[in-house]
Amino acid sequence: MNPWPFSARRIRKELTLILLLNLGCYLLFIHWDLFEKLDVWLHQHPASQLDEVLLLSFTLALSMTWFAIRRLREARQLLKALRRQAERDDITGLANRRRANQALQRETERSCRSGRRYSVLLIDLDHFKHINDSHGHLVGDRVLQRFGQVLRQRARQLDTIARWGGEEFIIVCPETEQDGALALAESISQLLRETDFDPALRVTASIGVATLADDDTPDSLVHRADICLYAAKQAGRDQVVGENHFPAAQP
Repeated sequence: MNPWPFSARRIRKELTLILLLNLGCYLLFIHWDLFEKLDVWLHQHPASQLDEVLLLSFTLALSMTWFAIRRLREARQLLKALRRQAERDDITGLANRRRANQALQRETERSCRSGRRYSVLLIDLDHFKHINDSHGHLVGDRVLQRFGQVLRQRARQLDTIARWGGEEFIIVCPETEQDGALALAESISQLLRETDFDPALRVTASIGVATLADDDTPDSLVHRADICLYAAKQAGRDQVVGENHFPAAQP
């Protein structure tokens, strides 16, 4: 269902109907010889002003066509802007969960066709509630924004970086096996430790990494990444955990 009150498809449909209507009228004029009859009538009534009316009608038709085409272009631009807004997180500027789910579905289907697996990183900022409680939500939002910049610095252009919800983020890494995804996660963790988040000071993250299996769905893949993320938190946070190695939980 289209969430917007209009769409480029709807406007194209209306323009098509207008063109078909004009074409139908043209064919009827030819079928009944109306053009010839009109020409005979104009010659029989040279004082008539009908030719000026026809010229004005033609000019108006051209103007309406130009106006309709312009409106179609404007509608396309507006629709693109609305779609971008609907797929972006307001605070970080990253993709939102809706777009992340689309990327997960797309990469799952692509992997089924090509046989090349992809991985996901599920990332959770450690003790983010404490940052909000101690420094306020405005500082918390700045931390989220800065963290989004860290993710952009380390991820590839073909990766989809999204805010999954709250202080949780996800990176969808096409054609990436477990080792490559773990290397990316470690790189993000290291850069995060080196990044100044003043006045929130040191900010760390726990990261769970999962790679698509033969019987996976997008939901099951993210669920396994979530299990790894939980293991990273249980191990003391500021950890990267993949599916092949689970650290011992701290008491």
